[in-house]
Amino acid sequence: MLSETCPECGTPLFRRGKETFCARCNKPVVIIQSAEDESRLMTDRVLETSEQTLLAKIQEINTALKNETDPEKLVAYGNALSSWLSAIEKLRRLRGQDSH
Repeated sequence: MLSETCPECGTPLFRRGKETFCARCNKPVVIIQSAEDESRLMTDRVLETSEQTLLAKIQEINTALKNETDPEKLVAYGNALSSWLSAIEKLRRLRGQDSH
């Protein structure tokens, strides 16, 4: 048990390995010790949310592709997919750099 408490419920936090968590909320908790930590955490969250949005759009386009026969739309879908996959790759590289 740690001396810090959960920001949501006030219950003392626990550490298991490298993870800090609230047993009552059953959620991981990140303890921010500096402005740099806060900036890094916010950046990671934005990158993760962006990746999830792109993956959802890829799923939408995949569904549309299944029944599409118009060559122009197929090319447009292919271009969008290529662009989104490239963006996901870049996001993952950025997230990998932040963890070092």
